[in-house]
Amino acid sequence: CVLVLGEAYTRTNLSDAQTAKECRYPPTSDIITESHVRELERNDMVVIRNVLTNSELDGARRSAEALNATMDTENHGNANDVRQDHICLVREGDTTDHGDDMIHCIKLLRGIPYLLDRFGYSASASFVVPRQCQLARYLPDGSIYVRHLDRCTSTLAEMGLLGWMRSSDYRHRVVTAILYMNSPKWEGGGNLRCFEEDNEESLIDVIPAGGTLVLFDASKIEHLVQPSSQERYALTLFINGVLSP
Repeated sequence: CVLVLGEAYTRTNLSDAQTAKECRYPPTSDIITESHVRELERNDMVVIRNVLTNSELDGARRSAEALNATMDTENHGNANDVRQDHICLVREGDTTDHGDDMIHCIKLLRGIPYLLDRFGYSASASFVVPRQCQLARYLPDGSIYVRHLDRCTSTLAEMGLLGWMRSSDYRHRVVTAILYMNSPKWEGGGNLRCFEEDNEESLIDVIPAGGTLVLFDASKIEHLVQPSSQERYALTLFINGVLSP
């Protein structure tokens, strides 16, 4: 019992995480403006298009495809009826050479918390930035991800002590950042469908065109991934922090 609890307590991807200031990346400042942060506050999400050049997008996509063999449906730990994407984690410091364009994408995402701080984002603060991003690949075989919330909001009583301890990283997610690595003229389906909090009738479909960046409040925006007719790639950073009162 003690060993199991010890394993649960130490199960984290944040042991070597960094502060927002440590992740400052000047090219991110050319993409995200104060108006984007204000829109994120108002709508709990913001979509920013064309954040990559064609050359950067091509290079990042090739790097993603080179990792196909390391991606697996077992890597995310969810039941197959919940999600069927293949994933792996990527870092700047991996022994695998991800290429300059993929590293640029990782740094772009990890530079976002610095700008949230700089522009006084009001929904959360005290950001903790994981070193790893999640690279996901959806096959054109009907693979989906059912409707869900990125932040775990279940209580200790609902989850039990072991589940509560194991979900530490998930319980502190505040902002999700997704960067798509598909064709900029994408027509393959696989939309990200987002649902507004407290409004079941209102939804937003985001086309996963290459170079599109999506930011949303991980504690409020439920979302799902629809089936695609082409291989679909997405790079995601789960930003941890503290929700504002």
